[in-house]
Amino acid sequence: MSKLIRVCFKKTGRAKYISHLDLQRTMQRALKRANLPVWVSEGFNPHIYLTFALPLSLGIESICESFEIKIIEDISHAEIRDKLNGVLTEDLQIIKAAEPIHKHTEIKKAEYEIRIVGDGALDVPNKKFTEFLSQDEIVITKKTKKGEAQVDLKPLIELRTIENEKITLLLPAGTNLNVNPMQVISSFGAFLGVELQAQITRTAVFCIDGKAFI
Repeated sequence: MSKLIRVCFKKTGRAKYISHLDLQRTMQRALKRANLPVWVSEGFNPHIYLTFALPLSLGIESICESFEIKIIEDISHAEIRDKLNGVLTEDLQIIKAAEPIHKHTEIKKAEYEIRIVGDGALDVPNKKFTEFLSQDEIVITKKTKKGEAQVDLKPLIELRTIENEKITLLLPAGTNLNVNPMQVISSFGAFLGVELQAQITRTAVFCIDGKAFI
């Protein structure tokens, strides 16, 4: 009998440049090196059951990522965490392992901390971002499975806090609609007439009922 376990981890520093596909491979190798009793499929091409809740865009850090595995032997959550951390780098570290409470289909929004960096940071006071959000519409071209579509970001952006060069936003996330915070910063730069650089960290993921995804 297998048991489903959700593993929460952070992806920071140089690890933010690891693509989602490479991250999957990295975690598969880590699970093998840690010698964890994970469920493996049968057949000609056996593979570890490994599924990520909300893939992260390249170049964005996170302190709230997660994936699920199936464990086939009795092992503590702390041991799963410690064994994986023993074979991972400091930029990829497990925060905790636990039995999941929510399904990934319940994910509705994600919180991002955005810091404007570089020379442009000095020219972006709080008032400018407020003016940016006060526009009648903030239209971007978004790629979809069917091609390209025009999307108005204005009703989708929820400003939580703003302090000097740090902006905290709540954006749609999940299986139905995702807004990449890089698109928001790109639009903000276009509004200012400059090319902005930003350090972005996903800090929380929330379900449709407003509760934290765990």
